[in-house]
Order: sequence, then structure tokens, then C-alpha cells
Amino acid sequence: MRNAGKIKDYLNESFGWNVEFGSLGEVKRQIPFGFLNAADYSIIVLEQFKGLAIRPLSEEDFRATKNMATNLRKRVNLPIVLILNGLDSRQRKSLIENRISFIIPRKQVYLPSLGTLLNERGVSTYTPIGERLSSVASVIITYHLGKSSLQGLSITELAKKLGYSIKTLSIAVAELVANGLAALKQDGRKKLLNFNLSKSELWEKSFPLMDSPVEKTLLTTNAALAAEIGVKASDMALSELSMLAPPSQEIYAVYSRNPKVEELKLNSDDGNIVVELWKTDPWLVAKDGYLDVFSLALSYKDDDDPRVRKELNNIINKKL
Repeated sequence: MRNAGKIKDYLNESFGWNVEFGSLGEVKRQIPFGFLNAADYSIIVLEQFKGLAIRPLSEEDFRATKNMATNLRKRVNLPIVLILNGLDSRQRKSLIENRISFIIPRKQVYLPSLGTLLNERGVSTYTPIGERLSSVASVIITYHLGKSSLQGLSITELAKKLGYSIKTLSIAVAELVANGLAALKQDGRKKLLNFNLSKSELWEKSFPLMDSPVEKTLLTTNAALAAEIGVKASDMALSELSMLAPPSQEIYAVYSRNPKVEELKLNSDDGNIVVELWKTDPWLVAKDGYLDVFSLALSYKDDDDPRVRKELNNIINKKL
């Protein structure tokens, strides 16, 4: 790829991304001969993104460039990234509407697979990855608000603290950035997580985008194991945080992927212990064996009991 070194330096210096350009390999056979002679090609690997980088030899005919990107996207099993010298507002809008990635060195980067539309000063506008945040992105929010600040941590430091892979957390952080909930601050060669909203603003803006972490609620008779692998949840946890009376049954949140879940012999009919199966590990956000109030509020998201909502709001307002 022509000027690959300059592009790599730009993306690393501006956003902290480590970028590699590689040979086409078998992908070259999927590119029509006419297109091969019209552009410079390379495989580009950036964070968790891998695509086909295309640098047109001429940018005079934007329609031809867009047509080339659209056609190759159908032929090769990789996202397309146009490397361009510039775009006017109409051309940029056209590429974004068609979700065609592009990089304009020293000016702008658009990678919808990462949920980013960036310039060298940071996030300018955003392309939401979806209507809802993923469960891991939600964990970052609730952990930061309810357990321990994650402000200023690198992706690697987040991985050590939360136990997820760097790839998984990179995607989750990209969601937060894309939805205006956080930013990535450059510090040398590192990108650091920066919550530039107040805690109350962050909660107010993120809560509508997050889903309940509870997959399903079942019963068990194995009280000892539920208490061992579970976190006190729902009304059981809320009664500890408020003036509400404790429930008649014990209620625990258990990670659905915990290898001991099968030993609970969960069912929908028989048992005096309630078990909430969670998409994420509730121990991540637990304090003294109880859920933090922000994760607890999410678990009640489908519950419209005004009494519960009032107590949760009172506790959350004090925390914020």
C-alpha cells in the first residue's frame, strides 16, 4: 500500500491504534482485473477490524470510486476501506449512508464496524452500533458507577480488572464512544477511557440504552450452592439497601455460564430458592455479596412496581 507508513503513523498518533498492512493473498483472485488496475490494494488490520484497503489511483470520478467499493464489498468476504485524499460533504454523506468505511489521513476516519466517525481531535459525531448497548458495555457503566471508577484506564487495564478479553472490551468501549457515553483520550501510545459526563448524566443517558442482565428466573432447592455461587439479588438485595421488608424467598443472581449451574437443577416449578440467570457475572459488580444498586436497577428494568422504582430512585440519587 502506497504511503502505508504514513497512514500507520497517523492512526497510531491520533487514536492510539496499532495498524498493519499485509499482502492480499487469496483475496487478489476475487478482485476483477479492471479493478486491479484502478487502485492500490492491501489487507488492513486495525484493533479487532480486518478489511480490504483500497487506494484509488485517481479520485476524479467519485461515482466510479464508490461503485468500485460497492462491487468489491459483494465479491470479497471482508469490509472495504477506502483510503482517500479528501471528500466534500456530499461525498462523505454518501459513503456514510452506504456504510462504506474510509480513511482520510490527517483528517478523518469512518469505520462503522467499530462504530466510529473520528477526526484528529477525537469524536466528532457518532454512528450508533445498535439501539441497545451490549451486556459488556453495560457492565463497564455499572462497574464504574457502582463499584470502582474506571476513569483513565487503558483497554489492557480494563481487561485485567473485568476479566474480559482485550478484543471484547475494545468493541464494548467503541459502543460507549459511539453513543457519546465516553471518549478515548490519547496518552502517548495508549488510549485511556475518559468518562467526560458527570455520573448523574452518564446514568441518565445510558439507562435507556441498557437491557436487564437477567436471562430468566428459575427455582432450586439447593440453597447452599445458590448462596455459594450467587449474589444476593432482586428484593433480597433491595431490602438491604432500603426500608422495604425482606422477601419470603431468598433470591440470588448467578452467572449463566458458571460451570456449577447444572448442579442447581434449576426448574420452573419446584424449589424455595429463586435464581436469576445473568448474561454477565454478577460477582463483577457485587459488594459484600450484594448487587450494586445500578446493576440492581437494571435487573428491575422490566418491573413497573412504583414502590420498587421509588426506592431505587432514592438510593441512586444518593449515590450520584
